[in-house]
Amino acid sequence: MIIDPKVTRLDIFNNGGAIIQREIKLILHQGINDFQIQNIPASFDPNSAEIKLEYLKPEDKQLITLQQTITSLPDRKNVDQEITREKSAANNIISYSIDFTREMREKISDICESSSYRAYADMMGTFDFIIRSKILSGIIVKILYFINDTRIKWSTSLIVKVSDSKKTAEIDGFIIVDNQTGFSYNNVDLGFAIFKLPESTPYSIGVSFSDVNLPEQIQTQFEQNDNFYEDQNIMNKMKRTQRYKQIK
Repeated sequence: MIIDPKVTRLDIFNNGGAIIQREIKLILHQGINDFQIQNIPASFDPNSAEIKLEYLKPEDKQLITLQQTITSLPDRKNVDQEITREKSAANNIISYSIDFTREMREKISDICESSSYRAYADMMGTFDFIIRSKILSGIIVKILYFINDTRIKWSTSLIVKVSDSKKTAEIDGFIIVDNQTGFSYNNVDLGFAIFKLPESTPYSIGVSFSDVNLPEQIQTQFEQNDNFYEDQNIMNKMKRTQRYKQIK
């Protein structure tokens, strides 16, 4: 079954990247239940992927079990070739659009322009999971994963208002979230953390997939969801060296 869990929380790093938390309530049939999560960006780290089950009744814990998670990323070489072909086609279309009406040219330009900004991280990865249930029941599923994308980050800004007397001033502080990815996150809880991604990411030109070290300690500022970080298994998994799996 294809599902699209709602993004409920986004913990953004100041130098790029974020931890995504999504949630959905599912109906499980007796037997094997296969689920495929939509809108998983190729910038996500398969080794950080985590599924947490919240049982509606305590006794369901003995009857419902998570059997398997399947994660993978699209082949980088094939994707780069596809993006190159799209950009070339978009440029050719724009060059020939001079014969179209003004309104049609503007629509074509908008479509083609969006293609020119596409990157590997905008493609889709795979995140599937299998749940075995001995009964017909409902369950709440929480999905966690880290996205290694420097196009989403946060920064701070200050506005200083000096009084007319020049003796006092008011300072207003702001947090600015810059999201240049192809994904939007509406009505979500936000957290902000300090961490610098490696200078060479798997999405840089000429860089192949390699080990990426996640932070030894995450310092969350301004707002912190204690329940999110209380699971030591998740934190330990985030700390170790991450390896990316590609589809052959």
